[in-house]
Amino acid sequence: MRAFFNALGRMILPVAALFSVFALAYLGSTRFVTQFDVFPPDQWFLNPGYWLTYGHMALPLIFLVLNLVNRKYGPGTSIASVIVTWALVAGTLIWAITAYGLGTVEGQVASLGIMATFFGALFAGQLVSIYVFDQVRGIPWWRAPFYGALFGGLIFAGFFYGQMAYGAEEPWANRLAVMAGIYAGAAFLNVFIYWALRALIRPLPGFGGA
Repeated sequence: MRAFFNALGRMILPVAALFSVFALAYLGSTRFVTQFDVFPPDQWFLNPGYWLTYGHMALPLIFLVLNLVNRKYGPGTSIASVIVTWALVAGTLIWAITAYGLGTVEGQVASLGIMATFFGALFAGQLVSIYVFDQVRGIPWWRAPFYGALFGGLIFAGFFYGQMAYGAEEPWANRLAVMAGIYAGAAFLNVFIYWALRALIRPLPGFGGA
């Protein structure tokens, strides 16, 4: 019983951090990033400001959180934290649909089909990130946070935008290229943040790390 409560206690901060990233992404989903629009007005659909929001920019923080959780507690707690967080997200979504109606929720977020594709792709990316981090953790220290965030982000972007591109008239390939670049850049920045927190967040005995 003590082991159960210890495991539960370990997940409180990781779940809170992951859920906060989802909340941040939702809050930023209505603000568009227009600073990188370079195409003329007749090619407006190629500009990222047409669809790219600050919510998209917040999502890579998920992989930073997973890297830090995996470093300290290992893959078991990381996967459990992901599952609990998704349960909370699903519960919040069900509550919103019950309280405000499906049409209102789809108008504020996306259609259920797009949400299901998004959730599945991101869940796959999270699992890949956890696995890759655990496989390459050690010396040199930077490999685990970089490759964990990189492969997790690319799997998410590839699965989600690859599925969305099927039968779509909009330039999803352009969106995939932009998001792949964002996650690659985020993985690079991830290393510096991870380095700054390494001394504060130490692995528990048995998980190695450097």
